[in-house]
Amino acid sequence: MDMETISYGGNVKLDQKDKKILKTLQENGRANVATISRKTGIPRDSVMYRINKMIKTKVIRFFHAVLNPSVIGYEIYSFVSLTLHNLTNEKEAKFLNFIKSHPNITYIAKTTGKQDFIINVIARNLKELDEIITEIRMKFSEIVKDYETSSIIQEHKYDYMVELIK
Repeated sequence: MDMETISYGGNVKLDQKDKKILKTLQENGRANVATISRKTGIPRDSVMYRINKMIKTKVIRFFHAVLNPSVIGYEIYSFVSLTLHNLTNEKEAKFLNFIKSHPNITYIAKTTGKQDFIINVIARNLKELDEIITEIRMKFSEIVKDYETSSIIQEHKYDYMVELIK
Protein backbone atom coordinates (compact mmCIF):
# COMPACT_ATOMS: atom_id res chain seq x y z
CA MET A 1 0.00 0.00 0.00
CA ASP A 2 1.41 3.34 -1.01
CA MET A 3 0.30 6.03 1.40
CA GLU A 4 -0.69 9.39 0.10
CA THR A 5 0.91 12.51 1.42
CA ILE A 6 -1.18 14.16 4.09
CA SER A 7 -2.52 17.32 2.48
CA TYR A 8 -3.15 20.54 4.36
CA GLY A 9 -5.92 23.05 3.86
CA GLY A 10 -9.38 22.61 2.44
CA ASN A 11 -10.96 21.42 5.68
CA VAL A 12 -13.94 19.10 5.36
CA LYS A 13 -16.86 19.78 7.69
CA LEU A 14 -17.94 16.73 9.66
CA ASP A 15 -20.99 16.49 11.88
CA GLN A 16 -22.03 14.25 14.77
CA LYS A 17 -23.44 11.62 12.40
CA ASP A 18 -20.06 11.39 10.63
CA LYS A 19 -18.39 11.14 14.04
CA LYS A 20 -20.67 8.25 15.06
CA ILE A 21 -19.91 6.42 11.80
CA LEU A 22 -16.16 6.95 12.17
CA LYS A 23 -16.18 5.84 15.80
CA THR A 24 -18.04 2.65 14.84
CA LEU A 25 -15.62 1.95 11.98
CA GLN A 26 -12.64 2.47 14.26
CA GLU A 27 -14.03 0.06 16.82
CA ASN A 28 -14.56 -2.49 14.03
CA GLY A 29 -13.23 -1.66 10.58
CA ARG A 30 -14.97 -4.74 9.22
CA ALA A 31 -18.43 -3.60 10.30
CA ASN A 32 -20.91 -3.65 7.43
CA VAL A 33 -23.35 -0.86 6.61
CA ALA A 34 -26.24 -2.63 8.37
CA THR A 35 -24.24 -2.94 11.60
CA ILE A 36 -23.11 0.68 11.45
CA SER A 37 -26.68 1.79 10.78
CA ARG A 38 -27.97 -0.20 13.75
CA LYS A 39 -25.25 1.04 16.13
CA THR A 40 -25.55 4.69 15.12
CA GLY A 41 -29.26 4.96 14.41
CA ILE A 42 -28.46 6.44 10.98
CA PRO A 43 -30.32 5.01 7.95
CA ARG A 44 -28.31 2.57 5.80
CA ASP A 45 -28.40 4.72 2.66
CA SER A 46 -27.14 7.69 4.64
CA VAL A 47 -24.34 5.60 6.21
CA MET A 48 -23.19 4.41 2.78
CA TYR A 49 -23.39 7.93 1.30
CA ARG A 50 -21.43 9.42 4.21
CA ILE A 51 -18.72 6.74 4.14
CA ASN A 52 -18.25 7.17 0.37
CA LYS A 53 -18.12 10.95 0.80
CA MET A 54 -15.47 10.64 3.56
CA ILE A 55 -13.41 8.35 1.32
CA LYS A 56 -13.74 10.72 -1.65
CA THR A 57 -12.76 13.77 0.45
CA LYS A 58 -9.88 11.77 1.99
CA VAL A 59 -11.16 12.05 5.56
CA ILE A 60 -10.80 8.26 5.50
CA ARG A 61 -7.38 7.61 3.98
CA PHE A 62 -7.52 3.80 3.92
CA PHE A 63 -8.76 0.73 5.76
CA HIS A 64 -6.27 -1.69 7.26
CA ALA A 65 -5.59 -4.16 10.04
CA VAL A 66 -3.23 -3.04 12.79
CA LEU A 67 -0.91 -5.95 13.54
CA ASN A 68 0.79 -6.73 16.83
CA PRO A 69 4.50 -7.06 15.85
CA SER A 70 5.60 -9.16 18.84
CA VAL A 71 2.88 -11.77 18.25
CA ILE A 72 4.16 -12.34 14.70
CA GLY A 73 7.80 -12.64 15.78
CA TYR A 74 9.05 -9.05 15.66
CA GLU A 75 10.13 -8.20 19.20
CA ILE A 76 11.78 -4.90 18.24
CA TYR A 77 9.48 -2.04 17.29
CA SER A 78 11.54 1.14 17.01
CA PHE A 79 11.25 4.68 15.79
CA VAL A 80 14.44 5.86 14.11
CA SER A 81 14.93 9.62 13.73
CA LEU A 82 17.29 10.55 10.91
CA THR A 83 19.14 13.83 10.47
CA LEU A 84 20.32 14.35 6.90
CA HIS A 85 22.74 16.76 5.23
CA ASN A 86 24.14 17.46 1.75
CA LEU A 87 20.68 16.66 0.45
CA THR A 88 19.60 17.16 -3.16
CA ASN A 89 16.27 16.28 -4.72
CA GLU A 90 17.88 13.33 -6.48
CA LYS A 91 19.53 11.99 -3.31
CA GLU A 92 16.31 12.40 -1.35
CA ALA A 93 14.34 10.54 -4.03
CA LYS A 94 16.82 7.61 -3.97
CA PHE A 95 16.73 7.56 -0.17
CA LEU A 96 12.92 7.58 -0.10
CA ASN A 97 12.66 4.87 -2.76
CA PHE A 98 14.96 2.65 -0.74
CA ILE A 99 13.25 3.09 2.62
CA LYS A 100 9.76 2.84 1.08
CA SER A 101 10.69 -0.51 -0.47
CA HIS A 102 12.31 -1.94 2.68
CA PRO A 103 10.00 -4.59 4.16
CA ASN A 104 11.01 -3.87 7.78
CA ILE A 105 10.23 -0.16 7.54
CA THR A 106 6.54 0.27 8.29
CA TYR A 107 6.20 4.05 8.60
CA ILE A 108 8.00 7.02 7.07
CA ALA A 109 7.41 10.69 7.80
CA LYS A 110 9.30 13.78 6.73
CA THR A 111 9.46 16.07 9.75
CA THR A 112 10.34 19.56 10.87
CA GLY A 113 12.87 20.28 13.59
CA LYS A 114 16.20 18.64 14.34
CA GLN A 115 15.41 15.38 12.50
CA ASP A 116 14.44 15.26 8.85
CA PHE A 117 12.72 11.87 8.81
CA ILE A 118 11.22 9.49 11.32
CA ILE A 119 10.85 5.88 10.29
CA ASN A 120 9.36 2.93 12.13
CA VAL A 121 11.44 -0.24 11.94
CA ILE A 122 10.32 -3.67 13.07
CA ALA A 123 12.91 -6.37 13.64
CA ARG A 124 13.06 -9.87 15.09
CA ASN A 125 15.89 -8.87 17.45
CA LEU A 126 18.47 -6.16 18.18
CA LYS A 127 20.94 -7.68 15.73
CA GLU A 128 18.45 -7.36 12.88
CA LEU A 129 17.61 -3.76 13.89
CA ASP A 130 21.32 -2.92 13.87
CA GLU A 131 21.74 -4.53 10.43
CA ILE A 132 18.86 -2.47 9.00
CA ILE A 133 20.18 0.81 10.42
CA THR A 134 23.73 -0.01 9.32
CA GLU A 135 22.48 -0.79 5.81
CA ILE A 136 20.78 2.62 5.60
CA ARG A 137 23.81 4.42 7.02
CA MET A 138 26.26 2.72 4.65
CA LYS A 139 24.09 2.99 1.52
CA PHE A 140 23.39 6.69 2.22
CA SER A 141 26.55 7.68 4.09
CA GLU A 142 26.89 10.96 2.20
CA ILE A 143 23.47 12.20 3.38
CA VAL A 144 22.82 10.49 6.76
CA LYS A 145 24.43 12.79 9.30
CA ASP A 146 22.98 11.32 12.49
CA TYR A 147 20.30 9.02 13.78
CA GLU A 148 18.59 8.15 17.04
CA THR A 149 16.53 5.10 17.93
CA SER A 150 13.64 4.88 20.36
CA SER A 151 12.24 1.41 20.86
CA ILE A 152 8.64 0.92 21.90
CA ILE A 153 8.36 -1.01 25.15
CA GLN A 154 4.67 -0.51 25.77
CA GLU A 155 1.95 1.45 24.00
CA HIS A 156 -0.38 3.45 26.22
CA LYS A 157 -2.53 5.13 23.61
CA TYR A 158 -3.31 4.58 19.96
CA ASP A 159 -5.57 7.51 19.15
CA TYR A 160 -7.95 7.44 16.24
CA MET A 161 -8.68 11.20 16.36
CA VAL A 162 -12.48 10.81 16.34
CA GLU A 163 -12.83 12.78 19.57
CA LEU A 164 -11.32 15.80 17.82
CA ILE A 165 -14.37 16.13 15.58
CA LYS A 166 -16.53 18.94 16.94
